[in-house]
Parts: sequence; C-alpha cells; structure tokens
Amino acid sequence: MLKVLVRKDIVDAFKDMITKIPHDVDWDLYEGEDYRDKVLAEKWDVIFGEKIFEMDDTVFVQTLRELELALKYVVSKKDYESLRTKYNLLLYTPELQGAKIKETLFQVQKFYNSYPVFALVSEKGIHRHAYVDFVTGGNYLSLTYHEDLPINTGASTVFIDDAPPDFQPPSFSGKKVILGMNLPPKIDIPFVVIPPLRERRMDIPYMLDGVLRSLQLQGKTFKIDDGLVKVLTSYHWPGNTQEFLEKTYEILTLKDPAEQVKSVVSDLKGTKGIDLKEFVETVVEFVEKKMIEKALEESEGNRKKACEILNMNYKTLSYKIKKYGLG
Repeated sequence: MLKVLVRKDIVDAFKDMITKIPHDVDWDLYEGEDYRDKVLAEKWDVIFGEKIFEMDDTVFVQTLRELELALKYVVSKKDYESLRTKYNLLLYTPELQGAKIKETLFQVQKFYNSYPVFALVSEKGIHRHAYVDFVTGGNYLSLTYHEDLPINTGASTVFIDDAPPDFQPPSFSGKKVILGMNLPPKIDIPFVVIPPLRERRMDIPYMLDGVLRSLQLQGKTFKIDDGLVKVLTSYHWPGNTQEFLEKTYEILTLKDPAEQVKSVVSDLKGTKGIDLKEFVETVVEFVEKKMIEKALEESEGNRKKACEILNMNYKTLSYKIKKYGLG
C-alpha cells in the first residue's frame, strides 16, 4: 500500500499515473493552508509539495515528472522489501521450515491469489501469522477477533485471528480477508488446514536449524547432538510450534542429556498422536549413548573400567559401543 499526498489541482494527472501502478494507493488531497496539517497527519511515502520537514522514508516532489518517478521508485522499494521479508521468513522462521510444510505454504499462497476471503485452520500453537506474513510480504493489518472490528482500513489485506467457525467477516471493500480459526468454518468459505507438528515431524530438523540460525544472528553458537535431534523428532509435540520453540530454547541451555530429555516431556500438553514405544526407545538410546560416551571419557577409553562405572558386562558394552559408533 502506497501512501501519497497530492495537491488538488493535479489530481486528474495523478489518477492517470496510479492506474499504471501494480500496487494499492491510499491518497489524499490538500489545498492551500491545510498542507502542513496534512503532512503531519500521517506517514506518507510520497508528497507532492514543498519539503517543510525532514521525514524519513518520505519523498517530496514538485513536478509531475518527479511524481511519476517517485511512485515507481517507492513501488520498486516496497517490492524489494516484500521479497526480502519472504526470504527471511523462509530462512529464519521455524514455523515455515521443511519440505512438508512448504506444500501447505504454497497452498496458502494459491488461496491468497485466488480468493478474497479464506481461512487458515490449525490447532493452537501453530504460528498462523507466519503464513500471512509470507503471502503478504508483511503488509497487512492484524486483528484479533472481537465484536467491534474496524471496517475502514488502509491495509490491502486484513488478518483476523482466533475467529469462531461461524464468524461472518465484515465487508472490507476491495480488501483481502484471511481468518485464523481453530476449527473449520461453518460458513461457506474456502480454507486451508495447517497440519499439526506431529503430522510433519520430518520438518523438525529443519525447524531446529531455523532456531539455530536465528541464535547465530544474535552472536550465539550451539551444537545439537544427532541423538537429541532424533528425540525431538520422535516426540509428538501436542503444543505444536509454540511448544517446540519453548522447549528447544530451554534445551539449548542444558548440557546434561537426562535434563534435556526431562525438558522435552515436562509440562506435557497432551498425549494425542504419541507413539510411546518409539519415543521411549529413542530416549533410552540417546541417554544410553551419552552415558557410555561419558564413561569412556572418564576411563580414558579403558572398556573394563567403563564397565565398572556403568555396572555393565564387557560383552554388552562392546555391543553398545559398536551400535552407537563409539569405538
């Protein structure tokens, strides 16, 4: 959305210009003494008039040719910013990492290009805003459902989150409307179901990479053990992405493997979708491998001493060392 302030006497030429611009333009007119008040009233991308203030990200022009060039410049700048936003989202946003979720993401993009109104349906803990950020390039008005929603808005896209399934969105003339819902809509509108994390666990290693990349931007470095990645992948994540992020950041502060596993299962939000046998086996292998590694380190590689530390017979220890690739 471009915000433009123009002088009243050039409005016809201006209207002709914006018909050639592939962007929504929100514009206003001024005449005479109301110029100063109009300049200060809002944040403008382009102003046709004298530069009376230093204003960041605002282009002042005084001829029609300059106005035409300024509009093209601002459009190019916004397109670039939108592409950069999408790139950063795909690279650093954990919610959008992995091949499985990309299928859903492209479906959301298709719906955004095809329908004026549609819904994103997901369980709690899914970061629905990430999908809206991607398809809009971050250019949208975000609202949380309540009875008195604003009807007039300058944004080209409106996202209304936590809407009930029977909610009939208000008419936003010429706007895109995206609804965030926990259940499929009961009214006749198209919707995309965002799968819960337990149905796309193959994406978890990529989501973890996204977390690590974001931490690296803050100057922090962490290394995740492959066994821990396997534990995280086998867990069913009833709290979805929000739970994943909370627990992952906590785990990264812990070094003891038993404490890391304890962090995964603490404050359990539910059991739906868990494969208990698979998860327990994965946890046992992770802790077992770490304890054997530690015993070998403490015994300086002497397997007999490691057996004494672990209260394990030599044959079993040798088998485990070979199994975990520790020899």
